[in-house]
Amino acid sequence: MNRILMDLPELIETPKLILQMPQAGFGERLHPAILDGHNDYIKWLNWSPALPTLQSVEEDCRKHHAEFILRECIRYILIEKSSKQVVGRCAFPPFQANWLIPQFGISYFIRRSQRMKGYATETAHAMALLAFKVLKARKVEIYCDSENIASCRIPEKLNFQLEYTQKGGWPRQDGKLSELKTYSLFTDEALPNRKITW
Repeated sequence: MNRILMDLPELIETPKLILQMPQAGFGERLHPAILDGHNDYIKWLNWSPALPTLQSVEEDCRKHHAEFILRECIRYILIEKSSKQVVGRCAFPPFQANWLIPQFGISYFIRRSQRMKGYATETAHAMALLAFKVLKARKVEIYCDSENIASCRIPEKLNFQLEYTQKGGWPRQDGKLSELKTYSLFTDEALPNRKITW
């Protein structure tokens, strides 16, 4: 599979969200979303404890644009339709991607003030469809810390099946090893019926 020749949508639409390819100028809108709930991202996603600056987020947006074009990492900024507010970000992380199969993992975060509104479920649904329909995935995964109950509900709502649980996916800030649940899906036919377009 020649990744760079694959046509990927730069914009995906769900009932509540626009998933937009990162680009220059998005740092100012994404930065508040990263700060809103940063401690949660440290705990559950193994982020650095250091708060990112506005400049560093803008730099990342520009780097992520380049990575998107090169298909090195496929990320999208999550924008709520009515308010145009950036509510989070999602990706197929490189360490969860195997292009030879092909197989992809889905990661996402939603800013704390905008959770419990179905955004994460719509995001994961859209990314799963993108993986199956465009990238021709044979398997899609979502990793969740077993103690992050809210996050575990996302793949369950989308009919992913718990395939296995492993201890030691990454270290927590308290020094303990996290216990990761891996939810898997092998076909888009199991996904709920929700209008997602690109």
